[in-house]
Amino acid sequence: MTQLLFILTVFLSVTACSNRTHNKSTRDNYVDTTKSFKVDNYWLTPKKSFKFNSLGQSSGDTLHLATCSNYVYFPFGKLTDKSSITTSLLKDFTITSFKRDTFTNTNITPPFFEWSESVDLGLADNKLNLFLDNDPEASMHGYIRGGQIVDSKVIFSDGIKVGMSLEDFYKKFFDYFPTELNKKYKVVEFESCVTDVTHIYTFDNGQLSSVKFLNQ
Repeated sequence: MTQLLFILTVFLSVTACSNRTHNKSTRDNYVDTTKSFKVDNYWLTPKKSFKFNSLGQSSGDTLHLATCSNYVYFPFGKLTDKSSITTSLLKDFTITSFKRDTFTNTNITPPFFEWSESVDLGLADNKLNLFLDNDPEASMHGYIRGGQIVDSKVIFSDGIKVGMSLEDFYKKFFDYFPTELNKKYKVVEFESCVTDVTHIYTFDNGQLSSVKFLNQ
């Protein structure tokens, strides 16, 4: 009887391992590896609009991704100047500080009138620092210079907001994200592929709790 129980236990263990391997293999067979990348031996398939660039220095509970998407540069939609804020996703914010600089760029023929605006915004405990300009010679860059969003009063482009689930967050940017990695990462970082800004999304108990912006 003891020998029979031992054989049965070994058989069940081998079968379970085989099933797990088969299930993972089956899922991977549905992944288009030409459009995907690997993290911890699992394939992830980003949406085309995410414009995935590279896997950064991910470690511990942090997943770091570089992206060339418009979202990373303009997370609240396109803003052209201070006045455009009043009709944007940031319309409920109060302008707490504003500075405008103007000058004529004589290095361009014909000379070009240029301006830049530094704007600080606040809504309860949510704070943002923006830099808006019309420099025709500037490389690709966004308008976020810093700040932090801590509650669901603020809605980003694509419906991103504090309080959303980790699974729903991944669905916004990935066609396929393995469930095996869902619980591993508590921090997701998006870095612009042209060095400019990094978004830091922090999750607590499977829900987005805050978003921090760092200018580089």
